[in-house]
Amino acid sequence: MDGTKFKVESGIQLLSRLTAKKTKIENFYPNLFGSGPKYGDIIEIFSNRSSSFLLIDIICEALLPMELGGAESGVLILNTDGHITLQALTALLQLKLLSRRKFNSNIECTEMLKQVLDNLYIQDIFDDFQLNTTLQKLDYVLAQHNNISLCIIDTFTAFYWSEHRFKMVKMDSYLKKLLRVLQKSTKSHEIAIIYTRPDYFNSSKDQRDNLEACCENPTVEKINCRVELLFNEDKTWTANISLFNNNSKRNFRYVHNQIYW
Repeated sequence: MDGTKFKVESGIQLLSRLTAKKTKIENFYPNLFGSGPKYGDIIEIFSNRSSSFLLIDIICEALLPMELGGAESGVLILNTDGHITLQALTALLQLKLLSRRKFNSNIECTEMLKQVLDNLYIQDIFDDFQLNTTLQKLDYVLAQHNNISLCIIDTFTAFYWSEHRFKMVKMDSYLKKLLRVLQKSTKSHEIAIIYTRPDYFNSSKDQRDNLEACCENPTVEKINCRVELLFNEDKTWTANISLFNNNSKRNFRYVHNQIYW
């Protein structure tokens, strides 16, 4: 396994993949999303700590074959913070594969790992110009790669301070602007979107004002689900899940790079 190499795509390389049949992402990751997410949903995750470990687990479950309980979907990652690494994804995927299937050899496991990673697309983003350009080009990227069912953006607000260092722009206004571009670029494609932000990144008095019930065509700037992650004194985590008409709470442990609900 140590000798196996995987290439992280960016820019033009990302656009060169062949199209593939899209698989459904609905009824996925029930510990967090219940019967969702559905196509067109936008999900926000925020915490006072890094939530990348949860995204890595979600990504791996989306990539895993259906026969092993995964969604077998293509995943596009827009990586602005560099917290989601190919090394971390590969390590967790390997653990999940070995725990769910008995392999006759390391070679057999490596071959399946390669097949799983064929559905992973990563673009590292280094500044606000590249982020805005990438968002505007998502329609083309998704048209070229029809197997992508899930888009992960970590962290969506990473370049707020560099983009607006010389002018005052409310944090929620900045986020809504990004959401408008994102929804416009993805509206004709059957994907779900998950993005993260820091817990402080909000200037709205009431965060519930931009939660919307799940539907086929969500209103611009609206999101369908918000997940707040809290780290507890007993070193467990709590996920407070807010929907338009329902709130719930799930507890989990994060031990040795794995999540236990």
